[in-house]
Amino acid sequence: MLNTSLRLLRAFVVVSQEGNMRRAASVLEVAQPSLSQDIRRLEQHVGAVLFERSKHGMKLTTAGEKFLLGSTAALSLIERGVANAQTVSTTGRPKFVISFSPSIGERIVPRLLPLIDERLPHVDLEEREVDTGEVGPGVRDGRFDVGLAHCPGEDPSLETTLIAEEPLSVAVAASHPATARGRLHLAELEGLDLLLWPRATAPDYYDHIVNICTVAGLQPEVLKGARRAFFRPDLLATGRTFCLFVGSPTATRPRDVAVLPVEDLHAVVPLMFIRRSSDLRREVLEVESCARAISATPVHG
Repeated sequence: MLNTSLRLLRAFVVVSQEGNMRRAASVLEVAQPSLSQDIRRLEQHVGAVLFERSKHGMKLTTAGEKFLLGSTAALSLIERGVANAQTVSTTGRPKFVISFSPSIGERIVPRLLPLIDERLPHVDLEEREVDTGEVGPGVRDGRFDVGLAHCPGEDPSLETTLIAEEPLSVAVAASHPATARGRLHLAELEGLDLLLWPRATAPDYYDHIVNICTVAGLQPEVLKGARRAFFRPDLLATGRTFCLFVGSPTATRPRDVAVLPVEDLHAVVPLMFIRRSSDLRREVLEVESCARAISATPVHG
């Protein structure tokens, strides 16, 4: 029964990806009538219609979209289980994957990993740097054991715990008057455009940054920048644009761009520890404890 169930789940996922029974059958290397029967059998097991069928192809119903989330997560967890078993067989230690966004990887992870190694010497630790918006879904789907991210989206299958409130810095042209003082109030950015990553990359984080500007009385035009906004120093150096971020990347700062701490008390971003709600393994809780210990000490740019 287990093999049959896995086969049906894989068939469902491929059909949802291809949106076409013929193409899905080709990917799975099965006959199209057999695949059609598998999908109908799965719908009977689930007790819901998962696809809207038309001459244009196969489109997920609302029930199908919900089932896809669970199916993807289930298959990912099984694949992780197989990989973990192979790792233990080879190294004698279980694999443990921690994910994080780029700014966290630059500032926090270098101090966090040695502490985890010290407290959990029996695990084979792997780290994965991904976009902020990918951390939570990756933990949910079983690709990562835990994650660290700013402003992850809400997900009932995940437990998110506040680790720290991290203050924002601002990048502006070095000619901005506030550079002489070495600090800046957000109100001093009136009239400038906000350089920000595409919202689809991390929508909750994006909205949090925009809301911080709104609370400060700013309504800047948002310019879509790269996934890491600081990679556009040409726009910042014009004097017409600014960007907000956690940390202070002094090592990569161009000479015509200044990085200043923001004085507004509300200009902070929550750093969250993410795990699956059902995952209470000792290793998971120990990594969370390590993250708390690191966040209790000052983090310098």
